[in-house]
This record gives sequence, structure tokens and C-alpha cells, in this order.
Amino acid sequence: MKKALTVLFACFFVTSVYSQSNFGKIQGKVIDAKTKAPIAYATILLERDGIRKGGAYTDDNGKYVINALDPGDYSITVKYLDYNDQKITGVQVTSNSTKFVNIEMSQEEAGGEKLGPIVIRAGKPLIEKDKNTTTLSSKDLAKLPTRGLGAIAATSSGVNQTNGGGISFLGSRTDGTAYFVDGVRVVGSSNVPQSAQGQIDVIQSGIPAQYGDFTGGAISITTKGPSRYINRSFELISSSPFDPYHYNQAEFSAVGPLWVKNKGGGDKEYVALGYQLATNFNFAADGSPAFGGTYAVNDDKLEEIEESPIIDNPNGTGFVYRSLLLNQSDLELHKARKNAARYFGNFQGKLEFQPNKNSSITAFGSFNQGGSNNWNFNQSLINYNEFSYSTNQTLRTYLKFTQRLGSTSEDDKEKEKSLFSDAFYNVRLDYQSSWAETENLNHGTDFFNYGHIGNFTSYRTPAYVYNNEAQLFVDQNGDTVRRQGYFNLEGFRNSEITFDASDNNELRANYTQNIFDFASTAGFDITSEQQIQNSLGLLNGFTPTTTYSLWTNPGTGATGYGKSQNERIAAYAQGEAILNLENPHDLQFGMYFEQTFFSGWNVAAASLWQLMPQLANSHISNLDRTEENGIIYGGNHSYDEFGTFTDTVSYNIRVDKDQQKTFDRNLRNKLIASGATDVYGNPYTESTFIDVNSLDPSTFSLDMFSADDLWNNGNGFVSYFGYDYLGNRTRRNFSFTDFTQDRENRSLGSFAPIYNAIWLQDKFQFKDLILRLGVRVERYDANQVGLKDPYSFYPTYSVGELSSIEQGQRGSSLLNGYSVPGTIGDDYVVYVDDIESPNKILGYRDGNTWYDANGAELANPDLLAQEGSSDRIQPFLTTTDEELVPESFQDYDPVINVLPRIWFSFPINSEAQLFANYDVLAQRPANGNIFVPISTYNFLEVNQGSVVGNAQLAPRITTAYEFGFKQTLSRNSALSLIASYRETRGDYALIRVNQAYPISYNSYENLDFSTTKSLRAEYELRGSGRTSLRINYTLLFADGTGSNANSSAALIQAGQPNLRSLYPLDVDSRHQLTALFDYRFKGGTEYAGPVWFGKRVFENAGGNFIINSQSGQPYTAYLNPVPSASFGAATRQQLDGNPSGSRLPWQFKVDANLSKDFNIKKKNMKDKYRSPSTRVQVFLWVQNLLNNRNVRSVYGFTGLPDNDGWLSSPQGIQDAETQVNTQSYLDLYNVKMNNPYRFATPRLTRLGVRVYF
Repeated sequence: MKKALTVLFACFFVTSVYSQSNFGKIQGKVIDAKTKAPIAYATILLERDGIRKGGAYTDDNGKYVINALDPGDYSITVKYLDYNDQKITGVQVTSNSTKFVNIEMSQEEAGGEKLGPIVIRAGKPLIEKDKNTTTLSSKDLAKLPTRGLGAIAATSSGVNQTNGGGISFLGSRTDGTAYFVDGVRVVGSSNVPQSAQGQIDVIQSGIPAQYGDFTGGAISITTKGPSRYINRSFELISSSPFDPYHYNQAEFSAVGPLWVKNKGGGDKEYVALGYQLATNFNFAADGSPAFGGTYAVNDDKLEEIEESPIIDNPNGTGFVYRSLLLNQSDLELHKARKNAARYFGNFQGKLEFQPNKNSSITAFGSFNQGGSNNWNFNQSLINYNEFSYSTNQTLRTYLKFTQRLGSTSEDDKEKEKSLFSDAFYNVRLDYQSSWAETENLNHGTDFFNYGHIGNFTSYRTPAYVYNNEAQLFVDQNGDTVRRQGYFNLEGFRNSEITFDASDNNELRANYTQNIFDFASTAGFDITSEQQIQNSLGLLNGFTPTTTYSLWTNPGTGATGYGKSQNERIAAYAQGEAILNLENPHDLQFGMYFEQTFFSGWNVAAASLWQLMPQLANSHISNLDRTEENGIIYGGNHSYDEFGTFTDTVSYNIRVDKDQQKTFDRNLRNKLIASGATDVYGNPYTESTFIDVNSLDPSTFSLDMFSADDLWNNGNGFVSYFGYDYLGNRTRRNFSFTDFTQDRENRSLGSFAPIYNAIWLQDKFQFKDLILRLGVRVERYDANQVGLKDPYSFYPTYSVGELSSIEQGQRGSSLLNGYSVPGTIGDDYVVYVDDIESPNKILGYRDGNTWYDANGAELANPDLLAQEGSSDRIQPFLTTTDEELVPESFQDYDPVINVLPRIWFSFPINSEAQLFANYDVLAQRPANGNIFVPISTYNFLEVNQGSVVGNAQLAPRITTAYEFGFKQTLSRNSALSLIASYRETRGDYALIRVNQAYPISYNSYENLDFSTTKSLRAEYELRGSGRTSLRINYTLLFADGTGSNANSSAALIQAGQPNLRSLYPLDVDSRHQLTALFDYRFKGGTEYAGPVWFGKRVFENAGGNFIINSQSGQPYTAYLNPVPSASFGAATRQQLDGNPSGSRLPWQFKVDANLSKDFNIKKKNMKDKYRSPSTRVQVFLWVQNLLNNRNVRSVYGFTGLPDNDGWLSSPQGIQDAETQVNTQSYLDLYNVKMNNPYRFATPRLTRLGVRVYF
């Protein structure tokens, strides 16, 4: 008792993180086969893959319990005196559930010879009392014709893989799905080699209390553990014999012991240290092929366009892009997308150390890396060689310690069981990190190569203007002189610009070279940058515009660089014990603590060439002259040798050091120190004009800039958090003023939210009823500051503060002759007629509710803005400085949610069962909805139209109810009927913060609401001869005010931000029917297939099929067409009926995996822990077997996936006639209609071989 209480106390005070309990349990009863009497004190031994995993003794009633078991297949051996040993194999344990295994033992015959263990293969009951998840074992997974987690989960009822690829559980938003590996919530990639997957659980209802931070469902992968047996496997898969997609994968795995204690000691032998490792590598030339292929310009035409991208305008003067004359004959249809290659690789390993039979230490590590060209449809026709490239890595590690307490030994097995028994605790520490990088592969981190087209040398000459009007001067000699009819220096101009093309960006350089070649041929000089750009040439830092606003031209793309890192540190503790009352209670408890650090850095690398000329020379942009009382000072007058004025007044360059930018100072110092000279051969000085575009990229470095230079008053060329402005990772917190006051560095810390939880759960059995009661308490702290008042970035006066304004101060006369209405509270914000000189109160605001000066509620705050001295709202600010100050912000107020969970299972009889659950779930906001760095507020006026996260956003809450009935129909078939209802409140919705000061903006709020109702039918036929079958049907009604956080963007744009009604959600696939069918011939004596020419041709062969049919998801129909294919088409469409009132076509898909095994016996195999044969499996894996053309999305006007109706409309016909070449425009527009994202993938065929040895 004391030991158990100690465990309880310890577990409650060990912190934890984002891990979840991943254990299962076996319990049951041992009885005499004849008398059915319980057998007390029988020995229970448990093994998995030959490794001892625990044991127990039956109590007085013959009952036993073994807990703290990782999911997987186990064998149970029972020993007792003069009974024959009994061994039960294939006992499948799943996470968070109890496997009930009752065992009958037979006594040895008198005088008979003792038999070896009687081995019985455990069946898988059609009705399992304590299980409400869909579980797929490693053997099941190897048969499936899919490997994607989403497709695997979608074989369960109520789970839908949406057209966007996300997973929706029972109508939830796809971002409500969680992924776990060995109980640890995944950061970054969730890829696990299939050979390392021991079990996958799909959890969608009856959520145990230890799970949290999701409002949909969870997909949990349990990796395989070490084994006493030495097993290895190798796999090769390729699609190259069948298609140009070239999907190729190699995979290897191995498990075995490293240290066996008491080797050869019978029951005392056990594996003290074992290992498991797996690795794979996958490459595909096109990892996501388009149905019907994609078009690209043929090689000859592309070469012509790239080398000479600009031609004379065939319709008049000037120049146009050569690509404007493309037509259908210049295009080729490719089955595989061009330049769409990607790869990924995984490595993972696990070590398990058992210092004794009750303790284990597990160390796990995995590393994943992938890379791909970022294929972009808009670039794919003419510019497919210019995709950016992304790489990503994910590192996952954990260290887990598990200790069973109070186990019964041989000496005390007959003692009375204590109040608490079968206790254990589990402590785990984990660290995860994911990195991502997007770049131009040709330039990497050479940022100044991104935008460099060539060296532009400008020959600057003074620009004089003849002035015939009289003007008084004080000349360089101090004399006051009168001038009339003279040349006056007004500035400088370029007499000529020359261009030397660079090989850094040859395609872009060709645009400019074309212009200079035209000029040379025509015999004129290029004298201005404007002249180059007007002729479609490019300057450093610029890219070409588009072809008919449909396709990007060669040279566009891959102009920026970005990187990010997400880190999570976690600690986890869980304890469990059985409270031995009349009905034993399985008590489970735990605590979590987790902190994640999100960091990112991006630089508009090519555009730095646009910024640098703006920053350079800013302190020498003026002539050194002043004018006072009509007299100009500072001029240099030209005199001849006799002191007679000739004809020219010039000026020195004024050096204004306080106007010099950090970039100019650092660049100038470098040029001066290196002895560099300008275009005329003169050494650089403090007043020399620096011609940035004439310098080589190697001249520059990012540290020449200050942070303020790169932020550029909000027109930023960098963005970052958790990195400094130069891209170096920072690992510290920064204050508000570190950004607002320190302009050289403008430091921003990582987004580092904190999530923790405690939970308590009790599961007990009362007669046949199993009841699980749990409560989870979650605390979420966004750990950032946000606006106190979303309607004002600066401190404001409230009504109660008006009386404190002293006479003579700004606003002191507001209450003269005016009384605040009695309906207005003291904490309401005051709005006036003029911020600078307020003379009149116009209205008030309480949160989102507005009032006029008389206290009447206003439907629209625009009325207050119209009454003020300007067109915008006028809050009564405490100061007119209008600078961000800490007083306007507050720390995030942590949110605590109490989440009860109830689940029960009640067998009506041995062939029927009722079950039900009640779950309350919460999920924290996504980073993009809640994270707001101070930089966003600081520069919001410049970045109008950007969306600002809500730093005070709270977690959303889902309440779920479910009731089900399961009935066996025969010895190996069963039918389930399940009804469920879910309601989500406070989901994230885009809103308009209208008449905020200093600017209105869009943000997010806990505003959306949704309900989902479903009825599911599940039929299972298990192992009937060669056939097994699982069919499920889901009828789903999912309605809400928004399908995702940005669903209301169109309403805001239409000026109806408050219009919210319930409509079908995007995930509302009303009908879904899925069948998982397996047909397989066994081998050996169990073979019952055909024999041809004396050969068992189908021995150990079979096929596995996933058949899915579902009704179309909703879409919104419109009455008028718009040019959907064009970039930036801003034409509004008129609704045809209700939003989401139309449906996509039905979808139908069949996936298949056909396989055959060959066994090759090994010679002289004496090691019983090695396989006596090598098993070779050959398989044919086909996705979309029937090559169905499944539509993912359509155009709202036509309801078709490949025609938006624009070209046949009067507006479209007129639009086409105004283009440079009408037929070219029509051809290129129609090609744009062939959007691969609007269809699911075509048939994919892959041949594989897997070897077990």
C-alpha cells in the first residue's frame, strides 16, 4: 500500500509533455477445462518476439493482469503443477485498451508422459469489450495497396480524405487531426518506414483522457520493438517499367538481440538489450502525377524564347514578349510533369534495455530528410526550369523509462492482494526538431546572386539648365553678384548606360541584352533605367511580367530564400494502478508539460538589388546650396583668367551625415578601404556617387545593412522571428523595445507557446458493463503579447478617465455642456471629432459594440468616422505621438479547459454489444491564426490588406456524442450501427476589425460554429476460407459557418463581414462507401487452389483491394463567369443559390495489391532464433486500378473541371480580341484550364519485391 501511494505521489509531481500513453493491457482468467473451476496461483509468462515482457500469478479467483504493454502481438504461456503447459500465440494488444484472454488448462493424464506446451493461436474476437479504435497490424499494413497515413485512416468509417489531401474525422476540419509516433505528437514529417511500423491505430471517438490538443481524430503509429529472433528484410519498389513517373524505393530493416542474459537458462533467459532499425530511400521523377498529363512548350520553341525573349510588337510600335505568339502547335503534352522530382529518406533506430524483469529503458531516434522542386502550375508551361527547391529534415528522439511496482514473486504469490496492485509508472523525455529551407539551387546562400542580371555602368554627367532670369548669388569668393543668362547646375543625368550580362541569371539577362542589341543595331544609346524597363528589359532585382496574365515567363521564380526551425522539448509522466475493491478500478493519471519554439527567416534576395540603390547615396542627394532673402549661397561661379564670369554656376555635393544609411556607410567604407575607383577612375570618397548596379555581387554582404535598412519602413525585404535579421538563430527572449527602439537590430524572439495538462481516468467493470470515466485539464499559454484593445494600437481614454483631465490640457473642454449618457459605462472608449484638438465627443465603444454621443447603439462605426475631421475614426488618444508603446499591449491570459470524457461498453449477450461515449475536446490555435510579432503592428499601415493574427485567440472546443450497437451475424461476421453528433464552438474565423485605429484590418476570432451528424454502418467478414471483407458506409451531415479559418474572406471582400449562416462544410461528403477486401490462397496442406501442370500456381498468393465510392463535396455555384485562369482577376461573382449549394460529381476508386510468396529453405540452419527459410514476396501495387477520372474541384459558373466559361462569354470574347494575338491567347487560356489540381491522380502501377531473411 505504501509503495503504491508513493507511486501515485511521484507520478503527479513529475512533469511531462506532449506525449501520450501508448500502453495496453492483458487480463483474463485461468480455469480448469473440465470443471471450469478457477486455477489459483498459476504462472503467467508473457513474450513478444521471443523477449520476456512480463508475467503474473493468478489470484484466488484465477484472475491475472499484465499491464504497461507496448502495442503488438504477444504470446502467453501458462504453467501450473500437474497441468499441461498452455501457450496462446497471436494475442494482439492495442494502445489504451484491455485485451481479455481467458485460458482453459487440462491436467496431465495419470502415468502419462508430460506433453510439451499446447499451442493455441488466439482468435480476434468480433466483439471486443474494451476497444473502440481501428487497428491495423504490421501484417495488415503489408497487404494494403496504399502506404499513406491518410489513405489508411480513410478505410475506417467516418474518416474522409478530402480533395485537398487532408484527413477529416466525422466532419471535423482537417487541421483537427493529430499524428503520433510511439505516443509522441509529431513535429514535422510523420514518415515511418513501413517495415518499422508495428501497428497503426485510428482513434476518432471515445477518446481516452490522456489524449488532447485535437478536435478531430488521431492516427497513432507504434514502431516495432527489438526481438529475440534475428530478422531482416529488404524491399525494392519501382514504377519505371510502367510509366515515366519513376517512383523508386529501397527499404531495409533489422531487429534482434545485442545482449542475452542467462543464455540457455530456459525460463530465466531473457534479452537484456535489443535493437530495431529501419531505413528507406524514395525517389520519384513525378511524385504527384496529373491526370491526363500537363502541357509544356517544346524544346526548340523554349530555347528560342529563352535566347530571344523580346520581339518587335507585331501590332505597332514597341516591344512585346515572344511568348505572346505561342500557339497550340508549339506545345507538347507530357504524361509526367517536367522538373517535378522529389526524394525522401528515413532512418530510425530503437534500443531497449531491461536491467530486470520489471524495468525497461527505451531509447529511440529517427531522422527524415526530403527534397523537391517546388513545381508550380503557373510556371510549368514556359518556365519549368526555374522552380525553387525545398529541403526539410525532421529529428525525433525520446528516452523512456518504465517500472512495474509491487509484482508478485514466488514467495508471496499466495499472500492476500493489497488494496493497490499491478502498479507501474512511465517517464519519457523527448526532443523533436524540424528544419526547412527553400532556395534557388544555383545560388544557395549567395543572396546577391539571386537578383544579379549584369553590371550596369552609368556614366553620370552634370545637368545644367539655362536661366535667363536675374538672380543674386554669394559666390565662392564671398562677393554678392547678379547673374542673368547663365547655365545653372540642377543635378546629374546619365549620358549613357552600358550593360555587361552576368551568367548568374542568364535567362533574365537575355531580356536586357535583347534591348541593348536592338539599341546598338538602331544606332542609339541607352541613357536611363526607365528606357530599359519601358522596352521590357530588366534591371538587377527585377523579373519579367507574365504572358497574358496566364503564365510566367522564363526567368521568373526562385528569387527568394527562406528557412525555418521548429523545436519541441517535452517531458512526460504517467502512472497506473489497480484499486482492488469489489469491482476493481483501473486508475490512470498523468501530467504533461511541453514548449515548442517556432522560428523562421526569409529574405527577398533578388529584390535586394532594388533596395540597395535606394539606400546608397541618400546623404549626398542634394546640392550644397541654400537660399535666404532671394540670395543663393554656395555656388561655384566660373571665371576666366581675368576674373570675368563666363557662363556657369555649379555646386558642390552636400554631405548630410545624419541622412546616411547604415548600408551606404558600410559599403562606402569597404570601397574606400580597398582603394576601389568609380567609373571614371576616381577613388571613392565620402561624397562620391556609388553606382550600385555597376558593382559585382561579391562586393556586398548582408551585414552591411542594419535591420532598419532591410525593414525599409515596412516594405520589408526580410521577415524573421527566432532569428536575427541576418539569419542567425537566436535562442533568447526579447523585449518589446528590442524591436521598437533598437533599429540597428530590431530583434524578435521565437513564437514559444506552452501547453500542459493533467488528467485522471478510472476504468472499471461492473458485471458486464465496462465504464471509463476521465477528466483532462489543459492549460494553454501563447506566451506572447497582444493588443489590449484590437481597435486601437495606441492608449486611449475611457469615459471614467475624462474627469481626470486637467483644465487647459488637450480634451479638457469635452465635458463642457455635455453629460455622458447613463447607458455608457466608465470603461467605454471615447471617440472625438479630432485627435489633435478634440472639441466634441462623437461616440463610444464597448468591445465590439458602438454607440453614438447620445448612447444609442450603432450598427456601423463608419457613421462616427464620417462625423470626424477626417475620413477615418478618431479615438481620444492619451497622446498624439502615435508610437507603439508597451502600455497598449498585454500578456496572453492562459486558457484552462476542463474536458470530461465518458465511454462505456455493455454486452447485451455474447453476440451483441452496446457502446457510447461523450467527449469534450480542445485544440490550440494554429500559428498563423494566433502568432503576431511586434513587427506586424509596427508596420501595419504600410502593409494594408495583410491579415493580422489574434494574439488573444483561445482554443476551440468540440463536444462529441456517440451511440453504437454491434451484433455478430455468424461465427465470423458482424454488423455495427453507430450514430454520432459533434458540435464545435469558438472555431477560428476571419473577421474585419472595422474602424480600428490607425487602420482597419483583418484578423481572427473564436467565432465559427459547426455541427456534424453521422450514421455509420460497418460490416466485417473475417477469415471465411480465402476471403476477408470489411465494408463501411457513412452518412454525414456537416454544416457550419465556415469550412476553414479563411472561409469568410469573400464575405469581407463583398462588404458583408457579419453575414454568417449554416451551410454545408467543404468536408461534407454526404455518402461514403468503403470496402477493404482480401482474397488469399494459403500454402502447404491448407492450399485449396487450382493445380496447373502439377504446380500450385496460387500457393501463398492473394490480392488486397480498397474500393472507395463517395458523393461529391460541396462547392458554390455562380451566375457569371470570370477569367479564373488569369492572375489577379478581381471580378466578383454573383451567387447562384446558397453558398456550398452545389455538389461535385461522385468519386470512385479501386486500389489493388497482388502478391505471391516464395519460401526458400536455408541449409544447415541450427540457430533456432533465425528463420529456417528465406521468404521472397513479389507484389504488384496499383492505385486507381480502373483509371477513373475523379474530379476534385470545378469552376463555379460551369460546374466543369476544365472550362470556366469565360472565353465563350461576351466579356471573354471582347477580352480575347484586345490581346496581342487572339489565337495565342485562346490557346494558352485553354491550356490553363487543364489544371492538374482539379483531378485526382491517374492509375499508378508499381512492381515490388520484398525479402525476409
